[in-house]
Amino acid sequence: MEVLDSKFEDSHDLCFLIHDIMVQLLHSAEKQKAFNQTFDLTDVEAKSLESTEGHIIEWLEDNKKYKESSFVIRSTVLPALLSDMMHCIYETLQASKKGKLTIAYMLIRKPLQESLFVLESMALDRKKFIEDFTNEQKKLSSSSTGGLDGHISRIEKVLKKLDFPAVESFDASYIAQLRYDKSIEDSFDGVCNKAMHLFTSRKTLKTESRNINFIFARGEQYPSLWAFLYSRLPYLLYYIYQLVEHICAELAPTHPSYLKQMNRWIAAKVLVSYPSVEERYRHESLDNLFASLTSWLESDCIANGFSNLDAINFEELVETGIYNLR
Repeated sequence: MEVLDSKFEDSHDLCFLIHDIMVQLLHSAEKQKAFNQTFDLTDVEAKSLESTEGHIIEWLEDNKKYKESSFVIRSTVLPALLSDMMHCIYETLQASKKGKLTIAYMLIRKPLQESLFVLESMALDRKKFIEDFTNEQKKLSSSSTGGLDGHISRIEKVLKKLDFPAVESFDASYIAQLRYDKSIEDSFDGVCNKAMHLFTSRKTLKTESRNINFIFARGEQYPSLWAFLYSRLPYLLYYIYQLVEHICAELAPTHPSYLKQMNRWIAAKVLVSYPSVEERYRHESLDNLFASLTSWLESDCIANGFSNLDAINFEELVETGIYNLR
């Protein structure tokens, strides 16, 4: 049974839109066999590969084919990791819509803290990612950065590599805070930990006396849990989507016209959903994203021959990402 309060439906739809775009990206790449890698080998190399009993990646590295090995690893890891992330996000949104918020917050922790960290590693330094994946996987753990400052520094470097509408409005400190900061309430880390564990002892997460985390949550507590989820999650999902497009640009690039349509679609959904966020759940970083996407969409609309956003069928834009006159 679906119990989601109607005032969160626009944000819920926005989250699902970003999820669906990434799923379509994955399906399209797999259909086109973009993750299948082929290499030219000499007859001697081909016979050597056929006779090897080890993994193909070991054979590539033993034969000093490091570029080929890198492609194979990334082409294998990316679709598997992205698929796992989308499953978690899908079930998070489904659970949330049914009012199963303990489940929702348990499920969203993995993609935000762990899977996203690996995606960032892939974007930051391909060579190092391959080395860590092969020899020191602990370095692909989010606990390997040296704390919140390490995460901020890392995310700043990632953002400098990305090029998408509103990239300038993203704040590395806030992205890190939402994912890893245990010291404040405005963070998924705290609420996800409470959803995961019956009892928590850290000062900022301490279970109240005569209580068990989330177990006694009732309907009157749902609005605040929904309000937090649907005000913050779109911000992080948009960042994830743009990071995925950046990583896929080499392996399975999206056509520029389709990419623009998807960004228009997301921007239009943001313009519809963000104004409904309650004042106490607003944040400067979220405001900046809203303002930046509004400005970008207006400029893009004019660049496509329309006088302004008022001249287009905005409802159709929200539903399809396509411009048409009223």
